[in-house]
Amino acid sequence: MLRHRGTVEIRTPRLLLRRLQPSDAGSIYANWGADPEVYRYMTSPIMPELDDVRAFLEKKQTQYLSRSFYYWGVTPADDPDEVIGMTTLTEISDFSRTANLAYTIGRPWWHRGLATEAAGAVMAFAFSEVGFRKLYGCHFTENVRSGRVLTALGMEHKGRGRTPVWQDGRYLTYENYELTAPAWARRKRGKA
Repeated sequence: MLRHRGTVEIRTPRLLLRRLQPSDAGSIYANWGADPEVYRYMTSPIMPELDDVRAFLEKKQTQYLSRSFYYWGVTPADDPDEVIGMTTLTEISDFSRTANLAYTIGRPWWHRGLATEAAGAVMAFAFSEVGFRKLYGCHFTENVRSGRVLTALGMEHKGRGRTPVWQDGRYLTYENYELTAPAWARRKRGKA
């Protein structure tokens, strides 16, 4: 049985993961929400106008009322008002105790290991605090860097998806990955 806790604050050496607030609209818009390059491989819609970000944040405030909703704004630990990305658990199944792990980081912060750090912290929370049995993730085949994040987290590549996804006027294939709680625990013990 899952022990849902909702989107609680998580700290890492370089980051603070926290709930998004209406006051975050400007930094989300500037840092990643309206950037077509960030959204190139995302399935959620880009937010080209500041009002789109405000509507997105309004919806999040309602969703945060549920203890089974997990969506973190990623901020630098030394600047918690600057939202540079997000990480989330979606497609949650209480029955099978599984969820999809997803993340994004704004372009100015790419190539620093921040997506791996943020997603890894959420993964640890999901397995140790909530009790998920398995997490999975995927990335469009062309988005090799996202595959590196999933591999760095210890996820095992499980193959290519069978049904391409329509994205930006073309069909894209995607790669599937997963990690079970016992495999995560073994990996964690090996690094200790």
